[in-house]
Amino acid sequence: MPTIAFPSPEFPGLAGLRLDHPDGWYPLPDVAQYLAVAKAVPDGQFRPNVIGSVQRMRKGTAMQQAIAELQQRTAGLRDYAHIGEEQLLISGWPGYRTEGSFIDPGAGTLVQAIRLAVVDRGPVEDLVQITGTCHATQADEVWEQIRAIQESVQIIAS
Repeated sequence: MPTIAFPSPEFPGLAGLRLDHPDGWYPLPDVAQYLAVAKAVPDGQFRPNVIGSVQRMRKGTAMQQAIAELQQRTAGLRDYAHIGEEQLLISGWPGYRTEGSFIDPGAGTLVQAIRLAVVDRGPVEDLVQITGTCHATQADEVWEQIRAIQESVQIIAS
């Protein structure tokens, strides 16, 4: 009887992620995300964070599908304000960056930066998403830190 396995050439393992974070930020394994860090803040304040995820996708569909889903999601956000977007390489892979702000009913005005990268895994693609979020009142202090964390991402596709 034939056997298949994960990982294998037909079903490659998911891409791995590595990122650097500044002092004052710490790992968040308890949020059940692929990879997450947050800035230490006083109780009661929004906790700035950067979260990484990896999703397996059909070959040739990841980027266009991810951008379409992002556009659909942001269209439904309250008072979404688009800050900017661009195509770029992320850890050597084709990528996309978008930033914007919106009003969250519980947290107030949040600012969010999302980076997407598509990793060729042979018969499939892995979509890497790195999302950084902070409260608008924290942006002057942490926005460049969030961008630096995102820029430090290394995608491990062995």
